[in-house]
Amino acid sequence: MVFSNGKFWMRKALLALCMVLLTQLSFAQQEPKWNHYMFNDFSYNPGVAGSRGQISTFLIHRYQWVNITDNASPRTTNLTVHAPVKLLRGGIGLMVSRDDEFFNSTTSFRLAYAYRTNIFNGSLGVGLYGGGFQSILDGTKFRPDDPNDPLLVTGMVNAFAFDVGFGVNYTSEDMYINLSSNRLNNPRVEYNNAGAGITLQRNIFLSGGYHIPVGQSFKITPSALLKTNVSNFQADFNVLATFREQFWFGGGYSTGDAAIVMVGANVGKGFRLGYSYDYNLGGLSRLNDGSHEIFLSYDFNIKIPPKPQYIIRSPRFL
Repeated sequence: MVFSNGKFWMRKALLALCMVLLTQLSFAQQEPKWNHYMFNDFSYNPGVAGSRGQISTFLIHRYQWVNITDNASPRTTNLTVHAPVKLLRGGIGLMVSRDDEFFNSTTSFRLAYAYRTNIFNGSLGVGLYGGGFQSILDGTKFRPDDPNDPLLVTGMVNAFAFDVGFGVNYTSEDMYINLSSNRLNNPRVEYNNAGAGITLQRNIFLSGGYHIPVGQSFKITPSALLKTNVSNFQADFNVLATFREQFWFGGGYSTGDAAIVMVGANVGKGFRLGYSYDYNLGGLSRLNDGSHEIFLSYDFNIKIPPKPQYIIRSPRFL
């Protein structure tokens, strides 16, 4: 009866999440955008570490706003690895990311730990991460109105800052919920001694999804993700249909940004492959040919063979 009540309240929480998301219509992109956030949740929530019960690797690349002028299309690559560790009563993980924009390149890394426990017929993870990022700014690409501005960066410079974050993850056979925040320390990168720099704002992520069986062959999974820095919001909505746990297809919508189509498949022996395409909405659609995103994931176990049993014979009984 405890488990039944727990599942009821988890469903209520997911419904409340969707209602909150539906009210957030203003747009702000605080982090690299991922259409496949439902597969890539460890990248924004350290509480996910160890949740899959296996060593989980995930490689994703996004090519945004293809063919925009001056070859200014952002390109982002993200690699994550996380695994359960019984000795630590949870899981550990690593994320490495590279984000290239027109005049700025950022390389990030994060090390995460999550404590995990069973609750409500599922698994709850509470995690922390610590890491840092290096920002390389190419001032030669700027086109300033005032070339004599003392804050102007005129050459190639780089800066480094530390980053910390926190997250909570609940997952069960038929649903998941994530709540996390990055950049809790509001890190700042300084590009010169005149004070040119950027203070990165703290972001909050709230996401959830629910698996709905349809007959014996299909499963429908609606999901949503809210990203906010308190003053601005962006909401993503997706619905995926999975056929016999092998193939999936679906679509989504990012508020004020794009309509999305998605396809993917489990290609055997722990491998998954997925692709999505964004069609930009509004005036931006005239300036580019949309956005592409592709990922490859691999989940596996390392089996440690049992120690061999040695027979020690006594010379008295040979």
